[in-house]
Amino acid sequence: MLSLTALSTLITMVMAVDPPCPDNRYPSCTVVPLTTPDAYATQRVPPPPAVPKWTAFVASLTDTTAYPWQDLAPMPGPDDGGAEPGKANAKGAAWGSLQNEATEVYACPKGQWALTFDDGPVYTDRTLATLKANKANGTFFLIGADVVNNQTHSQFVQDIFNAGHQIALHSWTHRQISLQPTDQVISELFLNILSIYKIIGKVPRYYRPAYSAIDDRVRFILKAMGLRPVIWNIESNDAGIGSAAPAGIEITGTLTVDNVIQHVKNDFAQKYDGRWNYFPGNNATDGSGKATYDGFISLEHDITEDDVAVAQQVVPFVVGTGYQTVYVNQCDQIMPNASFYLDDSSALVQFIKTINLPLTDADFAPFTGSFPPIPAGGASVTGAVSTASSSPGGNATATGGSASVVTTAAAATATTSAKSAAEGASSILSAVVGALVALFL
Repeated sequence: MLSLTALSTLITMVMAVDPPCPDNRYPSCTVVPLTTPDAYATQRVPPPPAVPKWTAFVASLTDTTAYPWQDLAPMPGPDDGGAEPGKANAKGAAWGSLQNEATEVYACPKGQWALTFDDGPVYTDRTLATLKANKANGTFFLIGADVVNNQTHSQFVQDIFNAGHQIALHSWTHRQISLQPTDQVISELFLNILSIYKIIGKVPRYYRPAYSAIDDRVRFILKAMGLRPVIWNIESNDAGIGSAAPAGIEITGTLTVDNVIQHVKNDFAQKYDGRWNYFPGNNATDGSGKATYDGFISLEHDITEDDVAVAQQVVPFVVGTGYQTVYVNQCDQIMPNASFYLDDSSALVQFIKTINLPLTDADFAPFTGSFPPIPAGGASVTGAVSTASSSPGGNATATGGSASVVTTAAAATATTSAKSAAEGASSILSAVVGALVALFL
């Protein structure tokens, strides 16, 4: 018979093992240690498998002359993973520039403020309650593996939709997408889309890259798919509460709920965030050269008690400024007032409808074939996107042609490792639970 101490240790082991997703249509969302920790984490959901047909489909939507993403490599290292001026991924004028129609949404028009919440759905019921109490609007950038992880999270997606707030994409695993192989970039997007589409029957138009990690390759892939990237120009820093404040802001020492809330208020008063003021904006009147803004997209999160505490103070503050709280689509400088979601007749939505889950070995085999010309309502690939409707579900007009491509199952090993990790976690859990049960027989 085990001692109470040993039994307590065993129970802790059970609780520490993260079982595979209950929804077995998707790749495992079991968290596994990283062989080489990245800049932000020591463990993550396994990377998604490459699906050659998905890559081929995106290629069929592409004007490769204007948007040559297939010729571009991932960024070379962690220092190129985020949106920082002067880094290789920033591409100079491409950031926020009207010269590049694949560029990010980064600020709102004068007098408007888009409240955005990343990394959920986790504490989404409480965030929704805060928005409702303050009659405010919010946009939720959801992680696919979080959506399918349990029934409660899936219900939160439906709750966001039913409340009329905007649902947007934030990848499948929350990796720095600019550092990933191209096939994996596309799988990150497709699995994120599928996790949401299976619940609300809609494909979100807007996508926020985790850690702001984006490059022209990713921009052009999004462009081909008819998706729009989103950054921000005020960062609350709520994700760092309990750790040292980043350089470039007025906070010194440790981030707390209180100084993060005050930081948002300070940014509003000075009309810029010290870390996010290099997008095109107004010239500062103090001669500092910093860009200032009349409208904002603020970044908060939806995954901890501290995040909830910040939102409960920031949301009423924003409402109290007199700024109109809007959804991210209302701040799109390239597609003004585009709809939350792609039209059902768009090429991407029609293709998503054909995907059967779970994936099988056939999905990972090389794909040879072609796709028909892009129908009306598909992704735009040859010039500015025109918007037929500003309501959710509105059309984006497009032109394009067919393509014949051959791709390979470049990430078969990733599929195997993800499957092995899931099976390993499951067998550990079963063994430990079995041992516990035996103690009481």
